[in-house]
Amino acid sequence: MTLHRSNGYGLAARVLHWLTALAILAAIALGLIMTNMPAETEADVARLFQAFSIHKTIGVTALAIAVLRIFWTFRNPVPGPLHPERRVETWLARLVHGLLWIGLIALPLTGWLYHSVAPGFAPILWPFGQSLPFVAPNDVAAPTFRAIHGMAAWFILAIIALHVLGALKHVVIDKDATLARMTKGTGPAVAPAQAAPAIAVMALAIWIAVIVLAVLTAPEPETDPFAPFDDIAPLPLPDAGG
Repeated sequence: MTLHRSNGYGLAARVLHWLTALAILAAIALGLIMTNMPAETEADVARLFQAFSIHKTIGVTALAIAVLRIFWTFRNPVPGPLHPERRVETWLARLVHGLLWIGLIALPLTGWLYHSVAPGFAPILWPFGQSLPFVAPNDVAAPTFRAIHGMAAWFILAIIALHVLGALKHVVIDKDATLARMTKGTGPAVAPAQAAPAIAVMALAIWIAVIVLAVLTAPEPETDPFAPFDDIAPLPLPDAGG
């Protein structure tokens, strides 16, 4: 079934969950690979630009999937926890989920902002999104957005690790149906999850602290590292009519 049931997540939620995970992890993995790619020759830089384009395109795709997933979740209340009597564990699990939800928006959005303010290279491969409204190119702001995006990536990796460890605990120690609810949509019937605005506010506050830390530790603006290769023909923008 597409909609959630009392004993598990619906098909749409499960598909969106795993698509989001795949897109975010692929973008982060490619981002880590790019940091170790050489940029000494024109051929090196061309390959690096191509990797940047793919990374950005995956990121924008991940953002679109995340927005759709959030919209779907608000329209379809999810099943509640299997062990509500474990109050501390339930509270921590919901905090991790809140941090993940915000991160699914913050990580690709900060990357898109960095793309919009940085010197023009490595276009997004979709026929849209080369810039954001009211965001002009700004070489001075570029290092700050890059720092925010980088710290957001490491932070969401840590949150994903906690999320995975929690899932493994349910499989190995608790031996319950928590993971099965997201893989097969099956499990014991429970009441729908209740809204937790205090946890949402706390998750948002933590993300704001991460962003502030990134801003405070951002490097000073420096010369564009790709300036020696400015004579290289840029990758063509996607054809909106194609």
